[in-house]
Amino acid sequence: MDAKYATNGWYVGIRSDGLLKEISELLDESPGLKGRQIANELGLDKSQVNSFLNKNQDTFVKNSNHEWCLIWTQHAKIDFATGWIGDKAFENAIDKLTCHKDANKITFKFGIDCKFLLIALARFLALANQLIANGKDVVIDTAACPNTHSFFSRNGFFDYLSQSVTCLPDRPAFSAAKTYRDNSDTLVELGEIAQPTQNKELVIRLGDRFVEHSSSNYCLAVKTVFSELVGNVTDHSESKIPGLAGLQVYRPYNKPKHIQTIISDSGLGIATTLRTTLQKEHPQLYAQFSVETVENDIALVQKAFTTGEVSRFGEGRGLGFKSSREHASKEKVIIVIRQPTFSLALEYSKGQLINVSEKLGLVPITGTHICFDFYVDNF
Repeated sequence: MDAKYATNGWYVGIRSDGLLKEISELLDESPGLKGRQIANELGLDKSQVNSFLNKNQDTFVKNSNHEWCLIWTQHAKIDFATGWIGDKAFENAIDKLTCHKDANKITFKFGIDCKFLLIALARFLALANQLIANGKDVVIDTAACPNTHSFFSRNGFFDYLSQSVTCLPDRPAFSAAKTYRDNSDTLVELGEIAQPTQNKELVIRLGDRFVEHSSSNYCLAVKTVFSELVGNVTDHSESKIPGLAGLQVYRPYNKPKHIQTIISDSGLGIATTLRTTLQKEHPQLYAQFSVETVENDIALVQKAFTTGEVSRFGEGRGLGFKSSREHASKEKVIIVIRQPTFSLALEYSKGQLINVSEKLGLVPITGTHICFDFYVDNF
């Protein structure tokens, strides 16, 4: 061994081939460990392990959760834990992909009794299809959680999942979503956003199911929201991967009932779409946000949703967000807009915007993935 051996059991020198081999083998078997966990596994001092890792970032890389992986690992393994998987839990799980940018195979596994909220399901479907489109091998392994497999089938997930994805233990022989379509009063199965004539039926199904769980007073409002947002995908997405929309009603114990609706596409993203004609149609905004930064993109997306003044087609041809926001914010509503590397959450109560929050540095997922959470516990 080239490096000297110190009295405290630590290898002295810039790099020890022996220690490098030990940590590499450990992370190859169990990627996503923190420095403390690596030290415990190898019986070493935490601070010295962290120092070694930081000095060898040509071999090791850590994500925003300070979890370490091998840069050259070819097989990434993502585990979804037991329990409910919302947007936060989903993003935390896939954050490990930042350590595996060069991986050619990604396997997703699910804990016992793992349950996906619709907001996470839409993002997961988009991610899996985009990984396939980028030439990756994708495995979805639900062997440990049959309920997840059944839910994915019932919701239409497998209907829109690329045929190139390997599904374990198997891909359903028939579509539960198609077989039992509209048989549940708490679900609108995922539907493809296509041409306007086909979209009309999807919008009606979404609107009718929403009204069932709220009030007939919302009929025009919600159908306006769904129609405009679905239309935006047709007009602006420019992706070969189809856009999707769906709805699920949740009645959590001791919490308000809420109706979660998603509109998801793998297109250009709102900011990129706006920038194509921003200088011509909105010179003042161009002067303010001409530099393509994450901060400017967030500001553009927020303006599109909160003011309705931004459109790539100029005055009178908005993205449909102004009317959507005005109709959707009459009660408590949380609108989450997921863009390629960030998400923006707008919380409304009685028509007033009461909170705005951002999440930056997300694993890239192309497109726009919108979730409306309508809290209708009073009905």
